[in-house]
Amino acid sequence: MDKRIAPTIVVIVLIFFIVIQAGAVVYALTKEGLGTFWIVTIILIPLLIIAVLIGVYIERIREIDEEEKDDLTRY
Repeated sequence: MDKRIAPTIVVIVLIFFIVIQAGAVVYALTKEGLGTFWIVTIILIPLLIIAVLIGVYIERIREIDEEEKDDLTRY
């Protein structure tokens, strides 16, 4: 159970920073009058990065679970 805490904290912090940065960029560019296409593009890129990050996180948790099962069968 201890091995799952670090990846979870890292994913939460990364998602937080990505959302804050994307929000700041969208806010600044909206104030400048950038077109809707670019705003949507700028929103989609961080969302795709977050989706990949969550996918990798799920894969890592599965690896940790399998590793724990292997450890139990060794003894």
